[in-house]
Amino acid sequence: MSNKNVTIFKNIGLGLVFFFGIISCEKDFEDIAVNLIDNKAFSVGDTLLEIISYNKNVMSSRVDNNEAGKVPLSLLGVYQDNDFGYMRSALISQLKLPILGVNFGDNAVIDLVVVDMPYLLKDTLVIKEITEDKDTIYERVKSLDFIYGNRKMEYNITVNELGTFLNTLDPLDPSKGMKYYSDKDYLIKDLLHTGSFKPNVNDTVLYVERKYLDDDPGTVDDIDTIKAEDVSPSIKFILNSDFFKNRFVDHQDSPDFDDNLSFNHYFRGLYIDADGVDGSIMNLATTKAKMTIYYTNDIKGKDDVVVKTKQTMHFSFGGVKTGKYIKDYNQPEIREALDFPNVDDGEQKLFIQGASGSEAIIDLFPDEFELEDLREKDWLINEANLTIYIRGDQKEVPSKLFLYNYEYGSMISDNYSFKFGPEVFGGVLEYDNNGEPEKYKFRITKYIKDILDKEDPKAPSILALKNFVNTDGFDPKAIDTIIRDYNWIPKGVVLKGNLPETDKERIKLEIYYSKSKLK
Repeated sequence: MSNKNVTIFKNIGLGLVFFFGIISCEKDFEDIAVNLIDNKAFSVGDTLLEIISYNKNVMSSRVDNNEAGKVPLSLLGVYQDNDFGYMRSALISQLKLPILGVNFGDNAVIDLVVVDMPYLLKDTLVIKEITEDKDTIYERVKSLDFIYGNRKMEYNITVNELGTFLNTLDPLDPSKGMKYYSDKDYLIKDLLHTGSFKPNVNDTVLYVERKYLDDDPGTVDDIDTIKAEDVSPSIKFILNSDFFKNRFVDHQDSPDFDDNLSFNHYFRGLYIDADGVDGSIMNLATTKAKMTIYYTNDIKGKDDVVVKTKQTMHFSFGGVKTGKYIKDYNQPEIREALDFPNVDDGEQKLFIQGASGSEAIIDLFPDEFELEDLREKDWLINEANLTIYIRGDQKEVPSKLFLYNYEYGSMISDNYSFKFGPEVFGGVLEYDNNGEPEKYKFRITKYIKDILDKEDPKAPSILALKNFVNTDGFDPKAIDTIIRDYNWIPKGVVLKGNLPETDKERIKLEIYYSKSKLK
């Protein structure tokens, strides 16, 4: 029996009275029936149910961090995909005051203002060498992660002062957090930076020229070498020093810097946007992102001698963070599929993409008469699987998809059942014998069992399939089964739908059952 089946046995624990567990193929059911039911009172079987599946355009995704425990990644860049079309995303964030407040001192002059946002990294072991004794020596190598598209192509980045105040709480209901969606428009003010950009794993050092340590600003008196303690790469945008001299240094005695609320009303944040015909789009964790002002001021030293002194002030990304996605489905096939879905007969192709992209709607029991007939069969449901195959050769596809109850915006019971849980529920990308992406499978045994229960049947509901993000995970402490509409992974996959019926790999519901021969 496969490791998959062993895992199922461990999760189910007590199992079924007559069969001691769940197994995943007809042969296994026959073997167990022969070995454990000597009186041949039960027969086993399986069936494939025809379902209907079609596409749905997701107009926007939630992008804020105003809900406790739900912190989405930020998305920045531009991306042109052959199947899904064009996407660009802006990153928007308030800034937090330094811990010690704002005091630039006397005669402060700005040397440099820079936004610094660390990349997300993948840490891997690679073979460095094989010794004469045939010992393998590995080294740890860091590479950029969560970047989609053409990393070698440059595109333009602009940084502006944000003109829209970002609320933490909903003004209409202050007991709830304010929700921001990816299609919201924002007021944009002064331009602080513009320039070309492409991801760079070697961008680990910032050099700050200090020109104001003597009376001649035309010369460089010293150069500071700034790098992270772990020498990790980060994105760096140089901002307009004159703007911050006027708005920050010359304004430092204002009550606008007394606390973060006053400060965020005065300077409402940064709007970092991307533009270009193609390039790459990045997920970023902005917990360590910051804007830093490097400046020089006058400090009285020994015998009241004024000394020009190098200083640094950090404004971390904090408060409300959000974003804006712009999508253009410029590929005719997906535009047709999303604008005119065939809700009656289903589709040949299903398009799944995150970041306010597209989902698949799945109706497992479109025929009410067939459903009633299934209930009358009074089967003992041993296992039910929804299997969805990838269409064609696709390399960059999501590592996991998520199936949920679309009508109620909630998790499917198998995902949080103590007998099953997320590991058994599935959705992880599976590969074929050649190591190529092949399919996704969901085990929805409890869900189907409840629907087909002859004595106390539950009504079926429409399901939906989407990209998985970590806010979709079940939190047993919170006992929260509601699905939030966050989705910040722009990666997509084209799947096989329920048509044509001659396709053996069309989306299908497989039910394995046992039935008493006495009925």
